[in-house]
Amino acid sequence: MTANEKIIALVKPEYLKKIPAIFRKHATNNTCKLIAREHPDLYAAFEKDPSDEQKQEMTKLVNGIFEERMKKHSML
Repeated sequence: MTANEKIIALVKPEYLKKIPAIFRKHATNNTCKLIAREHPDLYAAFEKDPSDEQKQEMTKLVNGIFEERMKKHSML
């Protein structure tokens, strides 16, 4: 499992369902790129085996990003 797959697995399923299928891959890939750029240490932890604390931090971060973007596009 890649780091991106581990990160996207933490996203709330209802968020992913609301994103149209044609945009879903774009949304998930760009979110992972953003996290890798802005939080390189946390992203690097997911390339290996993250701790529970790191998983909690990433869950809050990735769901916050999705929530913010979905509100911007009137999906929430």
